[in-house]
Amino acid sequence: MDKIVVLETFYNPIEANIVKARLLDSDIQCFLSDENSVTINPLYTQALGGVKLHVFEGDVPLAQSILREGGLENSFEEGTEGLLAEVEREFPVTEQAASDFICSSCGSSHVGYVQATKNRFNILTTVVSLLLMVYPFKARQTHHCFDCGHEFDV
Repeated sequence: MDKIVVLETFYNPIEANIVKARLLDSDIQCFLSDENSVTINPLYTQALGGVKLHVFEGDVPLAQSILREGGLENSFEEGTEGLLAEVEREFPVTEQAASDFICSSCGSSHVGYVQATKNRFNILTTVVSLLLMVYPFKARQTHHCFDCGHEFDV
């Protein structure tokens, strides 16, 4: 029985799954390790060394040739610019619909209704949270411009 070896390491679990699917389509048995840990908490990526793609030792030359012919090799060094850029070229992302709201500061339509970053909590929420020693339970929602950072209510 062949030994299982790490063929490649990825910092992006999506990219690792795309490469894994390509190898499985070519009848090369493989699996990913540390994928769930990195997906749940991306801060663990560096500590765990990324998502590892494992294959049987005998399949390494065939797997490398498949990845080379598909332009999928060296995706670890290229980061997300490698394989994901190629996928985005094949399946272009459609332009986002313009927001119904326009920023009063810069005129941009790149506005979303999100949790406020400035003055999120009112006085009552802050006092009750301090007395109960819990995280504030109610945060203010506002329109936020992602271009200039201006927050406004409509």
